[in-house]
Amino acid sequence: MTRFHPRTSARPAGMVLVAVTVLALGGAFVPATAAPASPFTGHWAAMGLSPVIVDAPDGRGLVHMTLPDELHVVARHDIVLTRKDPATLQSRDSDPLVTFHLVSANSADLKIKGQKPGQVLDLPLSRDD
Repeated sequence: MTRFHPRTSARPAGMVLVAVTVLALGGAFVPATAAPASPFTGHWAAMGLSPVIVDAPDGRGLVHMTLPDELHVVARHDIVLTRKDPATLQSRDSDPLVTFHLVSANSADLKIKGQKPGQVLDLPLSRDD
């Protein structure tokens, strides 16, 4: 019976190739930290109200916001927003004009201004995640 003896110089090169492949695959599929999709994304609450829900941006950069039933008299239930600047989302429609501004990572202001008398809201929010 003949034994196969690979060259000793081939072993380290083969091991290095396997180690590099494992590291490359592991680094590509296992992220170090899971970052949020957007600093706006999540549930935002105000005292005594159900949360305002801000979804992650879709492929076109549109952000969908769902207002609680308590705010339905000021604006419709679902609102589509776009990014105005790094800390502000604004509605595409101007009636009512909805602005969602981040004050910090855990607090925001929701402002709604419509054309009807009394259709104004300035509501401070905090994260409810």
